[in-house]
Amino acid sequence: MNKRIAVLAAFATLWPSSILGQSLLNAAGLGLPSLSVDARARALGGVGIGLRGGTLSASDPAAAAYFGLPAVVMTAQPSWVTADRSDGVSSTSFKGTRFPQLGIAYPAFGVGIVTVSAESFMDQRFEAQKPLTIDLGEGPVPATDSFVSEGGVSRIRLGFARVVGEGVAVGFSVGRYTGSVTRRLTRALDEDSTATSPTSFDPYTSGGLWGYSGTTLTAGASLSVGSFAQVGGSMTWSSALSAKASEDTDGEDRSFDVPFELHLGASAVLAPGLSLNAGVSRADWSGVEADLEAPGSAGSSLSFGVGMELSRARLFGRSAPLRFGYRHTDLPFAMLGDQPTESVWTGGLGLALAEVGELIRAGVDLALEKGNRTDGVLDERFWRAALTLRLAGF
Repeated sequence: MNKRIAVLAAFATLWPSSILGQSLLNAAGLGLPSLSVDARARALGGVGIGLRGGTLSASDPAAAAYFGLPAVVMTAQPSWVTADRSDGVSSTSFKGTRFPQLGIAYPAFGVGIVTVSAESFMDQRFEAQKPLTIDLGEGPVPATDSFVSEGGVSRIRLGFARVVGEGVAVGFSVGRYTGSVTRRLTRALDEDSTATSPTSFDPYTSGGLWGYSGTTLTAGASLSVGSFAQVGGSMTWSSALSAKASEDTDGEDRSFDVPFELHLGASAVLAPGLSLNAGVSRADWSGVEADLEAPGSAGSSLSFGVGMELSRARLFGRSAPLRFGYRHTDLPFAMLGDQPTESVWTGGLGLALAEVGELIRAGVDLALEKGNRTDGVLDERFWRAALTLRLAGF
């Protein structure tokens, strides 16, 4: 988007009178980075790698090798947020829902597992209104700035995973960035104040539509040490993320450098029915700072998490593992203060809806997170839920 829209959009986040979205911090840079994992990984506080069993995860392509049957995975994620300013400005509350993951895993001719998935990458949904006063020469006139950013960046992936040796699995995926964002700023004068004015003032509007494209490649491997531990790692390379403006857009085409991503994780059995999972991921976004027109800065994003799973718990006579965890993330884009951070305490459970022996044909996972995001100026407290539906053997 052009510099005028970027600056005014940044100004809107200083403190809007109303807001819709998942975070005030997503108005800076490219948006709010999305952790595209299922509810089980979220409840364990991890980053979606090194978990035991077959999983569909953007950061762990090798984990799909352990699917025993064709499977479909779908995840929804609502959030409820309260935000405050450090200078004592009154708080505001808002909410939003996104769908970070949809995928299919299918055995391919007995040689491995083919996966097709769609996942969120950058959340750019943001809507805010801010009242102000404008001096038009005939005296001050009340007005309202309305800024809307609707859309986001997603990744569509085609992957393959297989077991290649005793306890060793490998996987890779190739994908495309896709999606679009509509950003529009409207400044409207108060109708009552301008009704008697000899001069007619139409609302000022600027903005447009940008479509995203790019390529991404991910490769990973996992190693199982008997039935006691599993270790996984992966790396992701991406081309530049291109943002192409539509013909009627008040702005120009842009290009953003997407950093190299590293993911490591492991799970260990501590006792029968009790396991520990830990993971870490890193991506250095500092190279994209020169591509941003809005005020702010970009830095490294480091996320680490740890969680415990009680796999022998039961509910209504069915398998219902309990999970608890913690995750800390350094968010990459700063706008008003220091580099923002996110700290989250997590919990949740799974429930088998249909079981055949030890094989779960249908199940749901629920995660609930209580967290805080802050950059030293803005402080957000939030509750976030995730619900994942898994169907196998269709």
